Amino acid sequence: MPTDRDYKILSDESYEVDSNKNDQPWEKGDILSNSKLSTDYKVLQVKDNKENGMQAMAVAPIKNGKPDTSQVVIAFAGTNADDGLDILTDTQTVGLNKDTLTTSVEVPSNSSKTETHKKIVDAQSVTALQFADEIRKKYPNASISTTGHSLGEYLALLVAAENKWLNVGFNGPDPYGILSNEAKEWVKNNPGWLTNFRNRGDAIGNLMGNGTGAEIKISLAMGLNPLKGAFHNLSTWKFDDKGRLIIPKNDYNKKAIQQESERQLMQQFVMGMVVLQELKAKFQASSGGLSTNEKIYLEDSQALAVVQLASSEFELAMTNTIKIYQECMLDLEKLWQQCVSKARNRASDLSHGEIMETLHSVNCTESTMVTLPNEEFREKIAKAKQMSEKFTRLVSEIKSKLAELVQRDQELARQLG
Repeated sequence: MPTDRDYKILSDESYEVDSNKNDQPWEKGDILSNSKLSTDYKVLQVKDNKENGMQAMAVAPIKNGKPDTSQVVIAFAGTNADDGLDILTDTQTVGLNKDTLTTSVEVPSNSSKTETHKKIVDAQSVTALQFADEIRKKYPNASISTTGHSLGEYLALLVAAENKWLNVGFNGPDPYGILSNEAKEWVKNNPGWLTNFRNRGDAIGNLMGNGTGAEIKISLAMGLNPLKGAFHNLSTWKFDDKGRLIIPKNDYNKKAIQQESERQLMQQFVMGMVVLQELKAKFQASSGGLSTNEKIYLEDSQALAVVQLASSEFELAMTNTIKIYQECMLDLEKLWQQCVSKARNRASDLSHGEIMETLHSVNCTESTMVTLPNEEFREKIAKAKQMSEKFTRLVSEIKSKLAELVQRDQELARQLG
């Protein structure tokens, strides 16, 4: 799958589709090559709407010299400050949730002068969905994801939510207000599919709340007064040698780091589903249909992917929960020591035994404050580990059954290669 850096670069390059801004805009058939991309990409289709200012491009990674159209990325361009249509979209669509755009056009009058008339056209949100529909129909077997920056991510989030696609983008206002009821229900039930990286200090990218739940808000420690617009720039995001977004480790980013771990799990799951779809197509092509064993294999593989995702998510949650329990246990010990210290300071004329007896009379003992609560925490930790072991056993059982099936069916084994 594309890396976070790939999505960032594709988001940036989508601005180059605008023919009013560039003498040589991206066109269908162009090869997008960049040393920081995980691979070259071929431009499959572009859209440069002159009526409302929406620009987008669909690209596919090049593998073995050919575009791999089983994976398609649609990148939407953000706001061009010199484009009045983009500014109107920011105010009328993003700000007011309108699906039309009211523009002004000059038309000749009976005299030698021109007159300004209002013209209502489809909003960028409408044409973005139309462009996505064209790509979906042209590549029906593709795993499609979306990306964008700023207004581009607003549109990318909208398109991904309406089509139940994966999204990774940057600094985008949230489009929840214009989502269909079906899309709103989908984003609620499918956390992790949409990712909107936001800079904590970005006043533009943090607009319109977080109704989609896509936000991963990150503090980049840029100070209070960076250069104008720096909080919103794509260039502020940094990536590691594997193309993953770097989230600085600080107290504010603890939540973002956990969200990023959960997102990576979800991407692994989606990638697994893509592999299964490709495998299904291979089975059907070889025999004109699916045999009983092939159906069982695909169903069990899908079950395995679901269980592995659940297991990974549980392991992640369990690790964080155990950490919280352990911190609580340390806090209880500190609280007991503070209690004893305060009692000793306020009753310095009493012996240690007398102080302990006085505390015991008000049910304030090491047993009630530390030992018993800690036993409850240990029991919870043990139960969590037992659940983890159940997931592990279930994954092992499914894998074993799949291996037995392949061993019995030589033709299936041959196709799996």
